[in-house]
Parts: sequence; C-alpha cells; structure tokens
Amino acid sequence: MKFGFLTSSYHDIEKAKRLGFTAIELRSAAFGDATKGDLDRTKIAEAKKLGEKHGIEITALAFYRCATKPEDVKTAPAEYTRVFDAAEALGVRVVTAMSGFDANLDWKGNLQFWADRFGPVAQIAEKRGLRVAFENWMAVHGRLPHKPQNMGGCPGVWKEWFALAPSKALGLEFDPSHLYWQGIDHVRALKEFKDRVYHVHAKDTEMLPEVRYQWGINADIFRFRIPGYGAINWAEFISALDEIGYKGGIAIEHEDPIYSGDRFDEGLVRGWQLLNPLIK
Repeated sequence: MKFGFLTSSYHDIEKAKRLGFTAIELRSAAFGDATKGDLDRTKIAEAKKLGEKHGIEITALAFYRCATKPEDVKTAPAEYTRVFDAAEALGVRVVTAMSGFDANLDWKGNLQFWADRFGPVAQIAEKRGLRVAFENWMAVHGRLPHKPQNMGGCPGVWKEWFALAPSKALGLEFDPSHLYWQGIDHVRALKEFKDRVYHVHAKDTEMLPEVRYQWGINADIFRFRIPGYGAINWAEFISALDEIGYKGGIAIEHEDPIYSGDRFDEGLVRGWQLLNPLIK
C-alpha cells in the first residue's frame, strides 16, 4: 500500500516527502474547474515532475463534485473525461468521486439519478482502463429535516448501485469513519466489497455520548479525528486490508478539529506515527 494524505495542492508533494509519506491523493481542483473546461496541462506537468523528483506517487485524483440537479446528467461525461485526461497525464489510474443527491427526488429516483450519470461515465473509464471510486460519505448532518448532498453511506446502497450499473470501473473509496458512527461493521463491509475497493481514506471517528443523549439523531453525535484519536481499531482495519490483498492507496483525510489551523501538519504527523508501522 502507498500511504499519503488528501490535499488540494500539488506543492504538498514536498511536504509528503518531508513528513515521511510515500504518496498523496490530490484534488483535481489543483488544476482548475473540470465543470468549466480542460484542466491546466502546465500545472499537471509540474505536479508529475515534482512527484518524480521526490518519489511521491499520486494514488488518486479526487473530483468531489456533488451533483444535485437533473441537468448534471448531461454534463457528467464531459466533466469526467476532463478529469480522466488529467489522471492519465499524471499516470493515475483511480479517480475518486462523490455520488451526489437530488433532494427533489425520492430514494428510487436518486438511485436512477446516480445510474444515469455514472453508467456512461463507467463506459468511458472502461475504455481508458481507469476506475471511479465513490467515497462512502453519508452527508447527513445537523437538525431535521435532513437534506443530503450525497448518498452511498452503507452497504445496502452499494448493492443497489452496482446492480443498476454493474461495470467494474465503478467502486468505492472506502472510509471506515462514515460507517463507524452509523454502527455499521466496517471490517465486514470491507471484506464483503473487497473487489470494489479502489482507494481508502484513513479517518477516525470519536463518538459524542452527551450530544447523542441530548439530541439523538437531531445533531452530530460524532466528530472526525486523525487515525488513532477516535474509536476505530486501526490494527484490525489494516490487517483486514492485508487479508483482502489490497495494494492501492490509503490517504489520511484530515478533518480533525483539534489538529487544525497551525496544528494541521501536527495532525498528519500523529496519523503517520500510528499508521506507518502498520502499513510498512
């Protein structure tokens, strides 16, 4: 496995090397807006050269656009083609993505909304030997009524997705933190969907019992932490990745409110200290 962190700047390749990582996951926004036009080839070339210089691999190019309206069906193929172009230029084979959600549609309608967008995108990816990996972010927060921006937070949804669009070009960016707070067995889910896991996020979950007591589901009953500072058993999780034969990228998605601001890099270091001995 290649161990890195998610970032919006390809200049963080130098940081990755300095902190001991071997990879990064890079947001496509580092090169421009794929919804508006082609990504910047000059910056893409700079990023590739920087990665080669420091021996840092870009394990995935993240295009986290949450589609929310019907017209997004028509624009999806062109948008993802632009990101695929950038990925190929970088030598990256995985594009990480969000499923999106149209709050004006019911559940069945949203499943079709997903399939209508990513069925054609999968065909393009197949021809180019690329994979699209959806982060399993539930995107439900705060007080009722909840209005999601994204779907795909549980195994039942994944089964429905892959039944509607069975292409093996479509898979998961597996993040155990989003399963843990729901009470879903993330290790079981990892093993059940092992053939669809194309990238991995390392993010921990700290449960907040007092908030749960006071508000139940009508508040955020958890907060995300750097790996090792929440409730997930990372030795168990990394062992499960080894057991399924996973060889792809694993990236810290740093959303820890304690190690933020001036302490952001400290959070990355603390995550590295915990996970690197397990991954090596």
